[in-house]
Amino acid sequence: MDNIIQLPLGALAANCYIIPGEDDMAVVIDPASAAEITNIMDRDDMEVGAIIITHGHFDHFAGVAALREQTGAPVYAPDLDSEMLTSSDKSWAWFMQGTPFAPVTPDYVFADGEEFTVCGVTFKVMAAPGHTAGSCLLFCEKFGAIFSGDVIFQNSIGRTDGYSGSDRQMLDTLAKIKSLPGNWRILSGHGDITDLETEKRYNPYLR
Repeated sequence: MDNIIQLPLGALAANCYIIPGEDDMAVVIDPASAAEITNIMDRDDMEVGAIIITHGHFDHFAGVAALREQTGAPVYAPDLDSEMLTSSDKSWAWFMQGTPFAPVTPDYVFADGEEFTVCGVTFKVMAAPGHTAGSCLLFCEKFGAIFSGDVIFQNSIGRTDGYSGSDRQMLDTLAKIKSLPGNWRILSGHGDITDLETEKRYNPYLR
């Protein structure tokens, strides 16, 4: 994966991704806990330069508050899910039994069509609502990858019955994904890494 580290973390094994950037800095996506991240940073002599949250469910940001406190790294999150990051009910924190709820206020928010660069790594945002209102795909051309959160998984998609979820929006999102050109790798919020061509061919929600 070109040195991208995938770590299933927390009670729901949410995938956290550590992406190498410039000057021994790393971008961390969806840390469900902080300890494993800091251990890797120490092992590889790297520092956390930025934290990105893909959407507002607690299993994807349970470790963000602690990691920001330990590293001082700024937090980026989708604007439309900001309210979920401070609400245990809206973020489904009860799924993470035994993990105290730690609210997060992002330092920066992003929205559809925006592009931002952290630690020398550029991400382009495509809104992909349905799982949550702020769910998005983060395209990273440097690694030929889409970080999809819980929008799409290998042979499956994210559920739509939570706060701000929408069946109608998910159908529109899937149509957008189906029309995407190229064969991006898909690094999703749970499960194995896949790619766009494989999902177009075998994912029952895209066929």
